Amino acid sequence: MYSYVLSSYYVHSSILFSDGQADCSPLNLPDSSILICTECKLEFWRDDALLEDENTDFSDSDLPEAKDISDMDFTFEPDFPSKRIAYYFSLLEKGFANTLDREIYLRIELWHLLNNKIRYKPTGIIDNLLKGNLKEAFSGQEEMPEAIKNLFNSNLEKLINVYIPENDGERLLLAEMYRELGDFNKALKLLEKIKHHNNEDHIKQIVEAAKRKISKVIVLT
Repeated sequence: MYSYVLSSYYVHSSILFSDGQADCSPLNLPDSSILICTECKLEFWRDDALLEDENTDFSDSDLPEAKDISDMDFTFEPDFPSKRIAYYFSLLEKGFANTLDREIYLRIELWHLLNNKIRYKPTGIIDNLLKGNLKEAFSGQEEMPEAIKNLFNSNLEKLINVYIPENDGERLLLAEMYRELGDFNKALKLLEKIKHHNNEDHIKQIVEAAKRKISKVIVLT
């Protein structure tokens, strides 16, 4: 199951957000859990493409090359972020996430993408990034538009319904989900149960945000 570890994300000029997203400089390679077949144009899970040992009597070069989300037609369009969100929602609607772990994966991806609507400053981000001022680039936030907020809440509620934490890292992520939904009491109760973690400063920042009834994603310093 997806969880995140609040540890040394600031090595190599990176920054961590409370929802578990880490933005690095240089950028990490995009995740390719979902691929698109170049022949039929349909998506499939990378894990489902593993070859059985008895079927390896041919070369990889005999197989068509798969694409990923960055190769889709709308990637370079101005509204790519919105189209990517719509694409992931469409995958959920048609049952592409055929296991709980896969549904969790898609809903966490959507959580991060929807948070991106307020994660970054509307102005000055490029200039700050070019100067290496990551914290300044990512510190400003605006209110999430109502339509996006409704999608955000619906997705997060469904994520909470299927996300069953098994360790402190996962309990921390669940607490953050409740905090961002505005259920601060549940968030604080979960946070109280986390006794041992490798970065208590980050936990304290999330606790403080919950106590102050702040529901937006925050930068962890």
